[in-house]
Amino acid sequence: MARILVIDDVPAFTALLRMTLESQGHHVAEAQDGLSGLAALERERFDLAVVDMMMPGLDGIELIRRLSARNDPRPPAVIAMSGGTEDFPAAFSLNLSAMHGADRLLYKPFDSAELLAAVEELLAARMP
Repeated sequence: MARILVIDDVPAFTALLRMTLESQGHHVAEAQDGLSGLAALERERFDLAVVDMMMPGLDGIELIRRLSARNDPRPPAVIAMSGGTEDFPAAFSLNLSAMHGADRLLYKPFDSAELLAAVEELLAARMP
């Protein structure tokens, strides 16, 4: 199955996503912030990254921008996710992430079926 990296600053949420994805046979790694997520993406090859937009330090938008700027012949597909805040609505951050290279957008909260459908669609598109 696929190698997936989940990047979110809420450990309970990354654990929930990991369990959901592992239940489908995927190998899942976690990162708790944008900098450690970017480091993991540079260190290892992943098929897919699930990235929160609102994180301290390096946010998801900047992470996706940097990932897109790399000269990687087979970059991971990217699912951007956000619940937004009062000052920074989810639609705004998700639209920015799409402009910088995110392949799918998920509004928090989302259910496991929505996540799994997006993951399977993106992984199927990557298969020859």
